[in-house]
Amino acid sequence: MSGMPIPLCYTRHTHLAQRKGNGAPVRQDVIRIGVDLSCLMSRPLTGVGYYTLNLFQALAAGYPSFDIRVMASSARPRADLFRPFRAQCSRVRIVPWPTRLKNRMWTTIEWPPFEWFTGPVDVAHGAFHLLPPSRHARRMATIFDLSNLRCPEMHRAESFGIHAPLLRHAAARADRIVAISESCKTDVVELLGVHPDRVRVVLGGIHLQEFGGAQDDHLLQILRKRFSISGNYLIHLGTLEPRKNLPRMIEAYARVRHRFEDCPRLVLAGQAGWMFEDVFSSIERLRLSNHVVHTGYLERNEAVCLLRAAHACVYPSLYEGFGLPVLEAMAARIPVLTSNVSSMPEVVGDTGILVDPKSVDAIEAGLLELIENRTASRQRVEAAYERAKQFTWENSARALAEVYTELTE
Repeated sequence: MSGMPIPLCYTRHTHLAQRKGNGAPVRQDVIRIGVDLSCLMSRPLTGVGYYTLNLFQALAAGYPSFDIRVMASSARPRADLFRPFRAQCSRVRIVPWPTRLKNRMWTTIEWPPFEWFTGPVDVAHGAFHLLPPSRHARRMATIFDLSNLRCPEMHRAESFGIHAPLLRHAAARADRIVAISESCKTDVVELLGVHPDRVRVVLGGIHLQEFGGAQDDHLLQILRKRFSISGNYLIHLGTLEPRKNLPRMIEAYARVRHRFEDCPRLVLAGQAGWMFEDVFSSIERLRLSNHVVHTGYLERNEAVCLLRAAHACVYPSLYEGFGLPVLEAMAARIPVLTSNVSSMPEVVGDTGILVDPKSVDAIEAGLLELIENRTASRQRVEAAYERAKQFTWENSARALAEVYTELTE
């Protein structure tokens, strides 16, 4: 980068945004929000990407009083997901900047300033762990989870080395930290030493209409044929990685399958992450190759279609910052089995089956409950759907808007 820093203003500014009938400009206060949405450059999109994309689209659509200015960077930038933002935001800047270089420069020398990419802003917001540098704007960062610190054994050393410096830098320098659940906030306070007054919670959400209406039976049949899925099936949505706890879940599933020959198949819908070999070795060791299906990564409409047609969602994760697949299952009106740790109870409440994720016996008992007690499952489904209505992206955007307003008052 070259050139001199842009002169900055760090309070709400007066913006000539509208005109009266006689053509005279009307003055109104506007809060200028600069957001680093580089996490949307990752392909394929996972939970972080879906949360970020939906939240900021809802914010841009619902809060015209904010002047939203977006930057995103990647060594190989792709701009397709940013097309909707170009109509909703005053500036969208895509920068061919390697992620590791940006991370290092922003967390060590805090240069170059965020405003080089966005122009003057009142709030500089890093949407995924990285705090943008600015000498004048109020600064904030969103933290999705602290599994790198809480459960380092479930991550590669490389991942720990990338995220730990970002998290500690944000914890030390940010005016506000956004956590995506109360559980995540607790971890931010405990593991990063951030005072609770500096942390705000902005929950994830859903579009209810995405899970309602008529099912796409044609697409469902295509997917069933493609992956050889016949009859009823249980579904797990998510990357195959250690914290998803899949070897224990598969062990419990094998026990249930031994007891019930008509046990539904198990569908693992998600890309193979690191140490995915443990999952497939469990399937082979337990002779489940004909009963467990791995689809790989699915496009969004495909994942929703398979989810809606499933017998139940099984998600006994060891740690989740929020757990979007569980909420989506609730919105899809299918029974949920998940874990009783981290954010899962916060999302599910008493509308799902909560189990100790480290106990194969507990997961087995939960699976038996799903299969044997269908009346209770249907009752929980309706309660879960009503609970899911509270988690909308509009509500999420409202919570984030309150943080921006608070910071600039």
